[in-house]
Amino acid sequence: MSKKTLSIILNILLIIGMFSALFLVYEHFSPSASKFCTFGTSFDCGIVNKSPYANLDGLSYLLTIDFNLPIPLIDISSINLFLDLLTSNAFLGFLTLLLIFLLRTKFKNKKLLWIAPEKNTKWVIGLLTFGIIYGFYLFLIQHYILKTYCIFCLILDAAILGSLIIMWKLKNE
Repeated sequence: MSKKTLSIILNILLIIGMFSALFLVYEHFSPSASKFCTFGTSFDCGIVNKSPYANLDGLSYLLTIDFNLPIPLIDISSINLFLDLLTSNAFLGFLTLLLIFLLRTKFKNKKLLWIAPEKNTKWVIGLLTFGIIYGFYLFLIQHYILKTYCIFCLILDAAILGSLIIMWKLKNE
């Protein structure tokens, strides 16, 4: 495939990931779980997005409550709505994908914050790699602890994985 075609596919994957993340933000803050992405007991976005693991605080919850480690429970997300938004995995995923999209499009040849144009590819691959690792952690939480999956979380994970594969192809061409 040509670089142009791969770039178009990458942008489409990033947009799919951003829309999926935005839906997950909506699901996280809605008063009740949406029936839109509930398919029996195996697939329920509401359970996943309303669990303590839906925020960065989930790591503290996992270590303190699930693994019984003698460390203090960090619960920043329950302080107020703004901090809940800032620590929401879905919102952080959206911001990350938006940053990657901007680095690949509007700021391809311009500096964005502290990221020089010649470092864009390294930043994008680094962010996507971190996204895969963190997404795998969240997948394990869904599988072993919650015992249900979130379709939109899996779509987001697939979009990140596909984006990373395409970025590796673009880097090596």
